[in-house]
Amino acid sequence: MSDSDSTLSAKRQSISKKLRFEVFKRDSFTCQYCGRKAPDVILEVDHIHPVSKGGKNDLLNYITSCVDCNQGKSDRLLSDDAVLEKQRRQLAELQERREQIDMMYEWQKSLLGINQQIGERLAAFWSECCRGWTLNESGQRELRELERRFGFDEVMSAIQIASEHYLRNGDDGKVTKESVETAWKKIGGVLVTRKRERDNPNIPLQDLYRLRARCRGKYNYWGEQQGWQLLRDAVGAGASIDQLGDIIDAAHSWTLWRSEMMQLLQSLEREE
Repeated sequence: MSDSDSTLSAKRQSISKKLRFEVFKRDSFTCQYCGRKAPDVILEVDHIHPVSKGGKNDLLNYITSCVDCNQGKSDRLLSDDAVLEKQRRQLAELQERREQIDMMYEWQKSLLGINQQIGERLAAFWSECCRGWTLNESGQRELRELERRFGFDEVMSAIQIASEHYLRNGDDGKVTKESVETAWKKIGGVLVTRKRERDNPNIPLQDLYRLRARCRGKYNYWGEQQGWQLLRDAVGAGASIDQLGDIIDAAHSWTLWRSEMMQLLQSLEREE
């Protein structure tokens, strides 16, 4: 190739809007000659090493310049390589930021995968407790939201408590749909109650013990675990000791007492 051919090939190329924007971002929209910034001045993309003197049309050879500096510079070479070194340093920083963004992207994707697994594990535990009843995607999303608010262990405990206290078998020996729906609705309430107990350690346990003793002495049958949990849930939801005592006085059996307590809890939950 002749020298004339080389000269002809070293021509300025038009710079795309996207590439110009990348150069401006890299240089913080600041003229690298005088330091003035947009929008105070109009910025252009200049060649560090002029094309007419062998400069290339690539990012390393581009620099942000204001109109005044660019017009005054013409095709003279820069007096030193300070600007070029700055460009290289900024390019290295830009690449580092991009790599960190990629890492953060992969990290977020892995978190999404973990959240999905959490929902699946909680849904599987629910199915085990309910002996065959499964959750759809909407139910799994609700469990993931509860896990985000209260933690994995707390949701597991709440599922177990709600299952033990509210699931009932039908005549066929299988868990009834109605009791499954009731237990599912109670999970959130159990979580809230347990959180209130942790936040307020001054729950009157001695009063609850006395109420439980009254129930044991009055009813021929007393469901120990469920009865104790209902008493704690009611106090945690805002019921007074006097209210609970009135229910004991009015109810003549465990079944009636449990029904009254569940109605009380529902009314307290609606007031929240």
